[in-house]
Amino acid sequence: MRNLIIIVFLLSNLNFCMVHPLWKPYFFPEQDENSKLLKILTAAYLFNLPKIYTISKLNGVEGEVLTLLGSNFSENSTENMIYFSGNVQAEILSSTQNTMVIKVPFGAKSGRIRIANANGISDSFDEFIVFRYFLTFSAGSNTETYGLNLLTGNISAVSGSPYALNIPLGAKFSIDGKFAFSGGFGQTTIQSYSVNQQTGVLSMLNSSAGTTTVDPVFFVFHPNGRFLYVSSFSGASIAAFELNTFTGNLSKIGDYSQSCTCSLNHLDITPDGKFLYVNGNGGSEPIIGYSVNQINGSLANIAGSPFNTGVPNMEALLIDSTSTYLYSVVQSSVIIARRINTLDGSLTSLSGSPFTGTTNNFRAVMHPSGKFLYTVNILGATLGKHNINTSDGSLSLPSNIVFGENLQFVTLDPTGKFGFVSNTSSTNFYVFQVDETTGTPTLLNGGVGYTTSGANNTVPVAYRIEQR
Repeated sequence: MRNLIIIVFLLSNLNFCMVHPLWKPYFFPEQDENSKLLKILTAAYLFNLPKIYTISKLNGVEGEVLTLLGSNFSENSTENMIYFSGNVQAEILSSTQNTMVIKVPFGAKSGRIRIANANGISDSFDEFIVFRYFLTFSAGSNTETYGLNLLTGNISAVSGSPYALNIPLGAKFSIDGKFAFSGGFGQTTIQSYSVNQQTGVLSMLNSSAGTTTVDPVFFVFHPNGRFLYVSSFSGASIAAFELNTFTGNLSKIGDYSQSCTCSLNHLDITPDGKFLYVNGNGGSEPIIGYSVNQINGSLANIAGSPFNTGVPNMEALLIDSTSTYLYSVVQSSVIIARRINTLDGSLTSLSGSPFTGTTNNFRAVMHPSGKFLYTVNILGATLGKHNINTSDGSLSLPSNIVFGENLQFVTLDPTGKFGFVSNTSSTNFYVFQVDETTGTPTLLNGGVGYTTSGANNTVPVAYRIEQR
């Protein structure tokens, strides 16, 4: 039908030329009335086409309800048809001439949304991106993968899970979710995995995808998805790689060593991609900073780095969504806070830092909004939530919920709607929902943990894959 519209439009314009007064004496003078009629019909056809001008949101999941705004919809819902990319028809819940409420169908792919009715066919101006969400971790020698229903928080094991793939320290997923990477203590190589787009299941891609100095443990991707940075825990260096987003192959950019007498721990990159920081454990307990070359991904030391803290046992490192505030979670029950100079990346202490945390702060996660920060106390039973004052970066005292025992890891899904905490003593994990306004966590599944297939669960990782 789209081709027919183009043909009619071209014929109309061609006809316009043919009936121009300068041409009329020479070309088809007897068809002048027919030409006028063709132009009128073409204009009327194009004017009456159903059009989708806006979509209530531009990405979402199967089963989600969307509102379409446009023109020339039929008020009788049965007279409209909506198709997502992949030629998958959507359910229409209601319709007026300018508004339509629909449900994203299962099996929909990313792309433009098409509407068809008696007035014709057209595509939306914007693309709608379809994601599927998953949760994965290793339990013993196997890996477990669950589908995550982003509308309800329900999880369900995917077909074939658990499967024989041991990722001792958990996987780090590429921005698009197509590939994952891992390392480990005592290693000098990185393993890469391909990810099934529909099921989220991982399979080994390359057991030696890249080389680092010893103990590649912590990973972070540049926001552009092209660069991967890995801290070598015992090697006091950062390895930088460029990712081929089509094949998953890594190309070495370089190794960036530090002279500090410290091991390198968690690292993070500012959401604007300009600066990278890593916690150093040992010596003066520094935070080490690098500027990031936006073209080739190379690193350069920030002037004044390393930034000494003198506070031992720094674990998680987090940066807020505005690239302004940095937080180092310290196992001695405090959280160090620094302001990032957005021009040169230098760090200065925030008033009130260090802030009071929970007992034995260990792992932590930042909410995507930059308004909340969550920690778990290692081998304890407390999940702590801090409010972040977005005007000055200060942290509230933690509000805690207690569940399970021997907690170790915490993570959020990419949207921040749901969180996951692993429990190492009873080989299970918990799911909680995050209030979008207050950030308050509420345990799901009646507060009961989900049982896993083995001991020593790794960090639960929530990820999403675009459906193409």
